[in-house]
Amino acid sequence: MKKKILIAVFLIAISISCFACAKSSVNYVMENMSELTKVFYWGENNEFYCSLSSGEREEDYAMDGKHKGSAKFALLSFNLMQPISSSVVKLTVIVDGEEFEVEAEINSLKSFYLVDLERELDGDETVEVIYQGKSLGLDNLSNQFQVDYQEAIEIACKKFEDKIFSKKQFNNLNAECYLRILDKKANNFDGVFWCFTVLNVDNENYSIIISTADGSILAQST
Repeated sequence: MKKKILIAVFLIAISISCFACAKSSVNYVMENMSELTKVFYWGENNEFYCSLSSGEREEDYAMDGKHKGSAKFALLSFNLMQPISSSVVKLTVIVDGEEFEVEAEINSLKSFYLVDLERELDGDETVEVIYQGKSLGLDNLSNQFQVDYQEAIEIACKKFEDKIFSKKQFNNLNAECYLRILDKKANNFDGVFWCFTVLNVDNENYSIIISTADGSILAQST
């Protein structure tokens, strides 16, 4: 009887191990996305420009190599052409006719202002930002991408599989992943690109920049 029990336990362990092995790097990454941008809006005029990224991100946002649950987000970045000394700006954001009065706070580099609308946009909304009476309509650029967020993740996982799995223990990735949009103004680029990052528990991070037009890899960390 004892021998039969040991055999049964051994077979269960093998089946669990095989199940874990069957999971792809994409599966692991999707379970550990601490920031997943799906939709990206953009607009600019002579006085300011805005980007609006939406999707899901870690609820208690902390870049520590551990994923701890997700919440919906719509992160508005507000950038003035002529900087001011204030650390907070008051904005009116209108989404499909619904009006929000928000306060955007200066980021740590004191270069632009951020506010989370705490909702997820599906990309079909009309979005308008008003600052000091000046209105700016935002366009959904992600609708024009030839490579969507799912394809970007697949490309990154194929290229970064060794980095993604480097700290994996059994069925635990021991890392968190981020997929963001690099916008053309804030990062001095001519276009808009996907940026995928994996950060493990030992604070090692690796990033890759992917074209939204054809999926080509434009840059990567070593």
